[in-house]
Amino acid sequence: MFRSCYRLVGDNIDINIQAKIQTMTHNNRSIHWTQQYAVLNRVNEPTLDEKSPQKHLKDIQLIELLPDKKVQENLKMRWAALVGRVVTKYLTKPKHLSPIATHHISHPYSKDMASKSESVSCVMVNSSRSICTSLNF
Repeated sequence: MFRSCYRLVGDNIDINIQAKIQTMTHNNRSIHWTQQYAVLNRVNEPTLDEKSPQKHLKDIQLIELLPDKKVQENLKMRWAALVGRVVTKYLTKPKHLSPIATHHISHPYSKDMASKSESVSCVMVNSSRSICTSLNF
């Protein structure tokens, strides 16, 4: 049995506010906000090894990095769906074809990924007052 794991997700916003007239109470400000949370990884593939490389770098031939015929055909199908979606959304003439455009490219995990992600906050609060005060809670 493969155990579920969480993926850490983070995002930040940096804002610089320039004061036109600076005083002691009104000056330039640099604001940095960040958000972190963990999301349950719904799709676990036990055959993928994240610890060791698939092949040693010295054993890789450049020709192996190029897409083969099967990969090229797969890319053509996916790009056709993406181009059809963009064309029917942003161009006026083919808008009537929007209902038959592919709006979702199906994949083996489509069913699993259709449900809402389970997320948890990364902030861990201990019931101890000393930890809460040191974290500014």
